[in-house]
Amino acid sequence: MIGRLPKTRFIAIAIWLLAVASSFAWNKVDDIREKNDIATGTARAFFDQIINSRRWNLMHGGVYVYTTKDSPPNLYLPKEKQSIKDEYGKRLTLINPSYMTRQIAAISQEKGEITFHITSLTPLRPDNKPYPWEIPWLESFAIGNSEKSSFSMKDGEEIFHYMAPLPYTKECMPCHLEAAQPKGNIRGGISISLPNLFHKSQWPLLFSHIFVAMTGIFGILFLGGRLARSRKKILETNKRLEQEIKEHRQTEKELIATQENLETTINCRTSELQNTNSLLDSKVKEQQRIEAALVAINDEFIQIFNSAPDGMHVIDRNFNIIRANKAYYRLTGKKAGEIQGRKCHDVFPGKLCHTEQCPLIQIQNGSKWVETETDKLCNDNTKIPCIITATPFKEPGGKFTGIIIVTKDISNWKKVEQSLAATTEYLQARNVELEDFAHIISHDLQEPLMLIRAFSDRIRIKCASDLPAKGISYLERIEISANRMQELIDGLLLYSKVSSKAIPFQKVNLKDIINSVLEDLTIKIEKTDAHINVDPELPVIEADPLQMRQLFQNIIGNSLKYIHQNRKPEITIQCIEYPDQYDNQTYVHISLEDNGIGFKTEHKQLIFDVFKRLHNKQHSDGMGIGLSICKKIIKRHGGTITAKGKQGQGAIFIITLPLQQKSLHKENKQDNDLVDIIMNRR
Repeated sequence: MIGRLPKTRFIAIAIWLLAVASSFAWNKVDDIREKNDIATGTARAFFDQIINSRRWNLMHGGVYVYTTKDSPPNLYLPKEKQSIKDEYGKRLTLINPSYMTRQIAAISQEKGEITFHITSLTPLRPDNKPYPWEIPWLESFAIGNSEKSSFSMKDGEEIFHYMAPLPYTKECMPCHLEAAQPKGNIRGGISISLPNLFHKSQWPLLFSHIFVAMTGIFGILFLGGRLARSRKKILETNKRLEQEIKEHRQTEKELIATQENLETTINCRTSELQNTNSLLDSKVKEQQRIEAALVAINDEFIQIFNSAPDGMHVIDRNFNIIRANKAYYRLTGKKAGEIQGRKCHDVFPGKLCHTEQCPLIQIQNGSKWVETETDKLCNDNTKIPCIITATPFKEPGGKFTGIIIVTKDISNWKKVEQSLAATTEYLQARNVELEDFAHIISHDLQEPLMLIRAFSDRIRIKCASDLPAKGISYLERIEISANRMQELIDGLLLYSKVSSKAIPFQKVNLKDIINSVLEDLTIKIEKTDAHINVDPELPVIEADPLQMRQLFQNIIGNSLKYIHQNRKPEITIQCIEYPDQYDNQTYVHISLEDNGIGFKTEHKQLIFDVFKRLHNKQHSDGMGIGLSICKKIIKRHGGTITAKGKQGQGAIFIITLPLQQKSLHKENKQDNDLVDIIMNRR
C-alpha cells in the first residue's frame, strides 16, 4: 500500500493532463471549424451577390456600353450584337453576364482582396481557362456536387478557395447556341478566393488550459495526502479484522462440537423411526379393513346403479355388455339374458357402430367424455330418441376396463322442441310485423314533422320582426321539439334496421373495424384529449361488418360522451380470458373500459333499454337508443353484452361474440351470469 500511493498519484496526474490536452485539441478543432464556417458563409454571400448581378444583367437582356480599350466589342456574341452605333455614330457593344462578371473580376483582382474567376472546362474565351485547382472541382459539378471549398497556402499566407456551379438557363441560349445544352446542365462555375481574414489569438486558450492543468495537479496532490492518512486507518481496521477472524475460528470449533451432539441426536431419532414403522404396520392392517368396507360400498353402488332413473350399462373394451341397470331394461324392453354378455353392436345395431364415432372408440382414442344423440330401437321395433353420454370406466387402481353409458329418453324434450320451434316461428313473424310497424310509423311521422319545421322556418323568415320576444321563445321551443322528434324517428328507424336491413355474415377483422371507428371519431378524440389503448391481438370473426362498426362506434362514442371533468379520458379495448370451463376457441370476449362518470350498479340492465337515459342533458344530448341498438346487434350475432359501472369512476362493457356463425338465430350458450363472473375476477 505504501509503494502504490505515489504511483497512483502519478497515474491520476497523467490522466488529468491527458484530459486537459484533449480539451485543448478539441477547442483548436472547433476554432478551425468556426474559421471554415465563417469563410464559407462569406464566400457564399459574395457568390450570391455575383449571381444577383448576373440576374440583373439577364433581366435587361444585357447592357450596351461605349466601346473602349477596357471594353472592346465582344467577339463571342452574334455579329448583330457585337457592335452597334448610337444616333451620333458612336460605337457600342453588348455587355452580357459573362462579360460583366469577367470585368468585375478584373477590378477585384486589382484591389488584391477578395478575387473571383468565372471559368469552364470548355471556355469560349482563353481568359476563362480554369486554374489547375479548379479543374477537379468543375468535373465534380458534372456528377452532382453543389459546391467545393478548401484552404491553401500562397506566399506564406493562407487562402480560402470556394467554388459553385453555373447551370444553363433559357437566358443563356443567345450566347451559347452552339452548345445546345438542355436547361439545368452545368456550364461552368465561379471560384472565389479569400485571404485569411479570420485571425484569432491562441494565447488565452493556452493560458486557460495551463491554469486548469495546474489546478488539477494541486488538487490530486492534496487528495493524495488525504488518502495517505486514510491508509493508516485502513491498517488499523485490518488488525481488527484479523482479531475477528481468530474469533470466527474459535466459533468453528464450537460448531464442530455442536455437530457431534447432532449426530447423537440423530441416532436417537433413528430409534424413534423404528417405532414409527411398527405403527405403520398397524396402519396397513387398518387399510385392509378399509378395503373390506369398500366392498360393502360397492354393493351400495350396485343398489344405486339399479335405482337410477336413466338407463345405464357398462361395456368392456371388447364391446361386451357386462352390466345394465333396471331403467335400461325398462327403456329397451329387453331382459338381462338378451343383453349381458353379448356384443353391443349385435344387440343394438346403429349408424355409429363400426365407425370412428363409436363412443368406445372415441374414449380409447383419448376422449374424456362423449355425448351424442341417437335413436334406440326397442323390442316392438319402435325408435325412442335418446341422448347417450359415455365416460371411461376404470378399476380402483386406475386401469381402463371399458366405458359406462348413460341413456336418457328425450321423447318429451323433442315434443317441447317442436312446440318451441312453432313458438319461435310465430314470434319471428310478430317481430317482422313490429319492425314493419315501426318503419311505417316513423315514415308517417316524417310528413307532419316536415310541415312543422317548414312552417316554423317561414314564421322565422317572414314574421320574426312582428313577433314579440315571448313568441320567438315559443318558436324556438317548437323548433327544438321538432329536432328532437326527428332524432327520435331516426333512432327508431336505425333500431328497426338492425335485423331487417342486415347484410350476410362475412370474415371481419375486429382490429380493422375499431381502427376505422377511431378515425371517424378523430375530431372528438382530439377535442377531449382522450387516450385509447387497443389490444393488437383482436381476432377475425364471422359478422356483419357494418353492424360491428356501428356497435363499437356507439360504445366508444358513449365513453367519449360521459367523460369525467377532473381527468383526461382513457379507454382500454382488449380481449379477456374466459373461465376455464368455457371454450375460448369458440367465442371471443372483448372488454371496453373507460374512466368516465360511470353509473350505479343497479342500472346495468336499464342502460340497454330503448330511450332510457341515466344522465340529464347537461352530460349529453342523445336519445337513449345507442346502447339498445348495440344490444340488438349482439343478439342478432348470437352473443351477449353487459356492463358494470361505479359512480364517478368509470364503466366496463363486456361483449361476447362467436368466432363462427353456425346459423342466423343460433342460441348462445354463454349467458350474462357468466359475464358477471369475469367482471368479478377483474
